[in-house]
Amino acid sequence: MESLSVKSKLNTLTICLTLALAGIVSGCNDDDDDDNQEEPPVSQVKDAAYYQKMAKEAAGKMSVEEKLNMVVGPGMDLGNGEYPATNNKNDVSGVAGYINGVKSDKLDIPAAKLADGPAGLRINSTRNGSSETFYATAWPIGSLLASSWDTKLVAQVGKAMGEEIKEYGVDFILAPGMNIQRNPLNGRNFEYYSEDPLLSGKIAAAMVDGVESNDVGTTIKHFVANNSETNRNSIDTIVSPRAMREIYLRGFQIAVEEAQPWAVMSSYNKLNGTYTNERRDLLTDILRNEWDFKGLVMSDWLAGTPQLTGWKQLKAGNDLIEPGGFTDPVTGAFNNTGVLAALKDSYKKGDISEADVTVNVEHILSQVFQSPSYNNYAASNKPDLEQHRVLARQAAAESMVLLKNDNQALPLTPRLKLASFGVSQIETIKGGTGSGQVNNEATIMLSEGLQQQYTVDESLTSFYRDYYAQNKVEHPGFVASIGTYFTCDDPAIDPAVVESAAQNNDAALITIGRIAGEGVDRTNTRGDYLLTENELNLIQNTSDAFHAAGKKVVVVLDVSAIVDTSEWADKVDAILLSYLPGQEAGFAITDVLSGVVNPGGKLAQTIPQSYADVPSATTFPGKDTNGDGTPDEISYNDDIYVGYRYYSTFSKPVAWPFGYGLSYTTFGYDGAAVESNTLGNGAKGGITLSVSVTNTGNVAGKEAAQVYINAPEVKLKKPALELKSFSKTDSLQPGASQKLTFTIPAKTLASFDPQKNQWIVEPGTYKAWVSPSSDVTGREPVTFNVSEEIVVSNTTPGALALPAGVNAADFVTVSQ
Repeated sequence: MESLSVKSKLNTLTICLTLALAGIVSGCNDDDDDDNQEEPPVSQVKDAAYYQKMAKEAAGKMSVEEKLNMVVGPGMDLGNGEYPATNNKNDVSGVAGYINGVKSDKLDIPAAKLADGPAGLRINSTRNGSSETFYATAWPIGSLLASSWDTKLVAQVGKAMGEEIKEYGVDFILAPGMNIQRNPLNGRNFEYYSEDPLLSGKIAAAMVDGVESNDVGTTIKHFVANNSETNRNSIDTIVSPRAMREIYLRGFQIAVEEAQPWAVMSSYNKLNGTYTNERRDLLTDILRNEWDFKGLVMSDWLAGTPQLTGWKQLKAGNDLIEPGGFTDPVTGAFNNTGVLAALKDSYKKGDISEADVTVNVEHILSQVFQSPSYNNYAASNKPDLEQHRVLARQAAAESMVLLKNDNQALPLTPRLKLASFGVSQIETIKGGTGSGQVNNEATIMLSEGLQQQYTVDESLTSFYRDYYAQNKVEHPGFVASIGTYFTCDDPAIDPAVVESAAQNNDAALITIGRIAGEGVDRTNTRGDYLLTENELNLIQNTSDAFHAAGKKVVVVLDVSAIVDTSEWADKVDAILLSYLPGQEAGFAITDVLSGVVNPGGKLAQTIPQSYADVPSATTFPGKDTNGDGTPDEISYNDDIYVGYRYYSTFSKPVAWPFGYGLSYTTFGYDGAAVESNTLGNGAKGGITLSVSVTNTGNVAGKEAAQVYINAPEVKLKKPALELKSFSKTDSLQPGASQKLTFTIPAKTLASFDPQKNQWIVEPGTYKAWVSPSSDVTGREPVTFNVSEEIVVSNTTPGALALPAGVNAADFVTVSQ
């Protein structure tokens, strides 16, 4: 794999070669010796071709029984020790699954260990027979990291996360999640990065590179069009091939081509009538043949119908069926061995051949051979959690989005008297529920963080602490192994209490909390997307009382995903969107409130004026076509007009635009220009833009500059604006400037022509804005020309076609 040729192993091999040439040693090997593991010559770099060759040779030594056993996981942990992964060495308690190994007189391949998750390594914090603890870092959620628009910072987080994965003895992390945030009510939006595929792909690539610099694997997921949780295991996503290519696949393509993750996880849903894990056009024609993916493909856990059609998954290019068992649809009991038995039967009947399975095995082994388990890495169980705690705090604070800051209400002066309202100050939400949970040692609550900087009204804090203890509600995880979580609605607060607080404190802080997670979508109701009556009354009463006394009111949104702000935003002085900041939540939020950190985050999604304005609001989460009361089909009526592409094209006003975020300083953009235009060279050409960004304010800060393109419409309709590049400055002191350069290749400019199955750049005049957000109002664009149509690439004819008899015009309601 390319990552191993450019990451840590290259350094080791280079040193070894130097020593050998100097006559100091005759050979060098960074892996432990093993009689069954043939190592390359000291001068040979372990690249993708090397591991593919190694996998082919090993597969040639395996029996068909061993091959069939490798392409099916060993099942689920049923709590009775029934989890017999083949050749499982140095087990790790709490992993999500395994890749079976091989133990024979010819081969000794240990089982590989697979663990969740997107916000940090999810394993058990204790182990039988050990007095040690095995805590992991709960990092800021994906939506918050993406709000940094800072690939260097995300790569740092990935590198630290990868160290924990490796030092705790795990081989693959089942992350990052990178589905498009098509609708704000998707229950797993917190795991995902953005409504935009370019931002999603670039952030994912940075995370993959960071994690895999530790010689452990990532698994980008969920491939593809798994953009809701309602009936996710069988819902049929109906989407046009163009929208699939431009919106839902493009981020994955960027991550694959720029970072080559070890694995891709296929999704639960059907796509245009067929389960994604049974679509050869998706998993082989596009992923491998078009994008040159080198890794393995695994199913999501219990996805599709593996006990019936596991052989179809394998032949399609889904190399690994996880976790290996299935739930009996009649009895509800879990069967750990049924999938393997069914696959053996399919083999005997000739549905699948040994040659077919060998292809899957070679894909799997080419990645397993890079893993710590195979290379006998001695995990220390002692990652640098203290250093990671510091980084988690920094990443969370720098990524938060300042939505409103009238009259410089923030930062709040340290040591002032602060009235803090809201249950979430007591039980600050670190992350979402489901497989994205993390077993960390401790979470810093906002009430704890505030006490480090302010004189907090203890009577209010005590009230909320007692109220939470008496009124919290425990909820089971969506599966038993995930554990439980707690919620607590905010109480009604007597206006007299608010009046008293306004007299006795210098400012007010209101924290609004929302949690969400796997298996359930959110709703456009009070207490979820909309604020409750108690929350609205609290904001109104607090604003009235504190403003009457000439004092400021600040709202912090400790939320899994965006919430409605239209009912209350005009009543408060400042709004800080912290999302779910991870284990250092209380400190990170306080760092921003107090000005210790200047927030540099910008929205990775649009916040609409109303949920009714969301283009997919009328079709989410799907329709019930068979009358059983559960949505079984969802049509992507918004087509290519997702998020800001819709709002900008159809001139729909929004509450807060994509890419928007304030700072405690101000920035000026000067000298935007086209530095070069090599599009005359065709598919290999591109455009280079530049701009000078200057800190025009009074404090140091970072700025994320964004490039939006308006393309001419010749054969294809286009969104009014599309993000094509971005870059973040260094921390600029007041008065300092930095030149940013944006290189945009032809393939990034291209649109998909479904009639010719081609990516094309159409001729004409292009407008480009270098802007602090997708709101380019009042900014002058620069222009460049394309003289003739450029065919960037040809694609697989007929791939991802709509079901027979269905046309885009039948369901697409958003069009020009």
